[in-house]
Amino acid sequence: MSYQLDAMPAMVAHARERARKALADWGLLEHLDLTQLIISELATNAICHGSGPITVRLSYAQGQLHFRVHDFGHGRPARRQPSPQDESGRGLELVDALIALHGGGRTVANDDAGQGKTVCVSVDLRASTASL
Repeated sequence: MSYQLDAMPAMVAHARERARKALADWGLLEHLDLTQLIISELATNAICHGSGPITVRLSYAQGQLHFRVHDFGHGRPARRQPSPQDESGRGLELVDALIALHGGGRTVANDDAGQGKTVCVSVDLRASTASL
């Protein structure tokens, strides 16, 4: 499934709802919390640090769940070392840890035709060792 989001914070809820519908259609609702956390973080980062519109792709095949979030921004996602007083900056670290528990990975692909990028995440639902 694929859809576009406007670069507005309110669109993150729309991204989560679309992910919930896809998982329901695929009979994978037991992975809803993990999926919504990943989609929320990737969409939020694209909205806050990228440039819109944002394209979200979610697919499932042979036990692998794939997330692709594209935006036209210059920057690349980077894990930060926030202080205890910082109110943000922990999202990618959390998502990377969850992905690792589920036998997956995160990469970033540059656009061939411009300044944008696609953040790609995959998780192996067959290898999941944790539940949320």
